[in-house]
Amino acid sequence: MIKKWFVLFSVGYILCQCAPSSGNSPETGGTMPASSNREQLAGAVVRTEPVVRKDFVVQVFSSGTLTATRQAAIKAQVSGSLQELFAREGQRFKKGAALAVLDSTALMLELEKANLQLKEAIYNKDDQLVMQGGTWGVDTSVNAETFDNILIRSGLSNARHTIKRLKYEWSQMVISAPFDGIVADVAVKPFEQLTGQTTICRLIDPESFVAAFQLLEKDAMDISIGQHVSLSPVARPGLRLKAQVSRINPVVSSSGLIRIQAKISAQDIQTHSDILWEGMKVNVVIEKRISGQLVVPKSAVVVRSGREVVFVYDQTEKRAKWKYVSLAYENESEVAITEGLQPGELAITEGNLNLDHDTEVVLADIE
Repeated sequence: MIKKWFVLFSVGYILCQCAPSSGNSPETGGTMPASSNREQLAGAVVRTEPVVRKDFVVQVFSSGTLTATRQAAIKAQVSGSLQELFAREGQRFKKGAALAVLDSTALMLELEKANLQLKEAIYNKDDQLVMQGGTWGVDTSVNAETFDNILIRSGLSNARHTIKRLKYEWSQMVISAPFDGIVADVAVKPFEQLTGQTTICRLIDPESFVAAFQLLEKDAMDISIGQHVSLSPVARPGLRLKAQVSRINPVVSSSGLIRIQAKISAQDIQTHSDILWEGMKVNVVIEKRISGQLVVPKSAVVVRSGREVVFVYDQTEKRAKWKYVSLAYENESEVAITEGLQPGELAITEGNLNLDHDTEVVLADIE
């Protein structure tokens, strides 16, 4: 009896589990499960852009450094004690402004002595004029050859030269800026004893900043003077500076590289002068326009079987068709196609990563 009831209960339980649940079947008017969506019913959702023929911007990348073409090591031209040092690293100076001053006490004494020697030499000269039959103080009272000998014997020529030299040294007691610039690399301290050619500091003209970089020979052949260049300091990646190629060294190095300079625009130098430094590392982007290229977004190109492929949208079949393509050029956002596509075709730019040939697709903008 117990066995009979157990069999009946089992059969009833199985029948209950097999019965359809209300509200989930398309046949009974129920809703689709949450996991179902339009993409499963109608195909992958994609976005497209037309293949167009236009100018293509080729980008060549390099790295370089900022350097000022106008800079100088400021040196003491005469010996002396450094009395005043006005130069401070990072400080701007106008042309002619004093950077340092040497103690002129010893030179002043030498100049006074030289003036006394000059007076004595003039006296000796006049005395010898009279001895040679001339007139006191009248240099033309003897012939030119005789007067030349008198100048030497009297010591007047030597005295005049000494005065000239000391006046030059006096003019070098104040060391001035030869041009407008920023001081760098101060190498001396006040009251330090300097000798001739001692380096005091370096003066850099920020208006003369250029980017110095190198390009491979094949890339440099397409570069010309005046071509526009974009610069980005490594320390400030968000900053973009405009520049133009100003110099191309026509020598290929043993590494196959050519040295190039690009002059930064005056406006960018004035705007960002506080953060542009000698030796700063910069990334360089050179752009060149090539006309008449078939262009698609870079995202349209995918790889299938080791080759570049672009999926195009077939408007009649509403399917994705893959086409093998050959690439001529590429930049950060676009590629130029040499074969495989025609102008006006709709290249699939989004949703193409997992597509196959003849996959049914839906355009996102008409969903």
